[in-house]
Amino acid sequence: MSNVAPLRRVKKAGMLTTMRVELPYATAEDQAKADKLNAEIKHLGVRTVRSAYDWGVTLFNKPKADKIKFETGDLVKVFKTVTDGDVQWEGTVDYDRSQHHHGLQKGMKPEAWQNMFYARLPARLERKDGTVLFGALEPFCETGTEGVIWSVHEYGKASYDGLNCLEEGDELTVYKNVRDGEIEWQGALDFGPEKVEKIGWSEIFRQTLHVPTQDWLQMSWENRPVIVEARNWTQRMSKQEAKPCQN
Repeated sequence: MSNVAPLRRVKKAGMLTTMRVELPYATAEDQAKADKLNAEIKHLGVRTVRSAYDWGVTLFNKPKADKIKFETGDLVKVFKTVTDGDVQWEGTVDYDRSQHHHGLQKGMKPEAWQNMFYARLPARLERKDGTVLFGALEPFCETGTEGVIWSVHEYGKASYDGLNCLEEGDELTVYKNVRDGEIEWQGALDFGPEKVEKIGWSEIFRQTLHVPTQDWLQMSWENRPVIVEARNWTQRMSKQEAKPCQN
């Protein structure tokens, strides 16, 4: 019997995230097409790959690119609101539109405002009519928007149903760390074997057994704030088992 004591769990706060695992193409023909396209776009500094989603967490005190892979047995608490956290910024939305089509917050450096949204930090939004919602900051942009529209994507709502574009006069609180809130789900994570399966249009590297995989995928896309109790944080941070995915 080993006398080595098991590593104790250490609690850290962060946000759910997806990760990308690069996969071989299904056929030689598909691989040849990808190789041809990658040769054509190499000068752009990008490449096309086939990949599947895996699961992880972004820690609040780490850069956005630092994504740590979840393991079976990790204890996780997922929030749908914020009742206790450290504030990154709070104030009334008031735009200066002289340099940006959709405006930038007055009295704040543009980079600081933009970085909060690209980090998809948790936020509390209070509308002028008193409606309050919680969600992730989102730099919404698609064909026809003529640039980024600063928004909050409400937790628990998919696609456009959760999109809330900020308006002048809205009260916004942005959190850089979350300690507590109303709980959506908590328990021990449990994953199936590493076997690529399809859910809708998405390929999944590991099915989730603790909740339906589609539900976990949606919460990960939403970058829900979480508290994670896990072992081997240092080893996991040093591994490059999965490639970051920009949601």
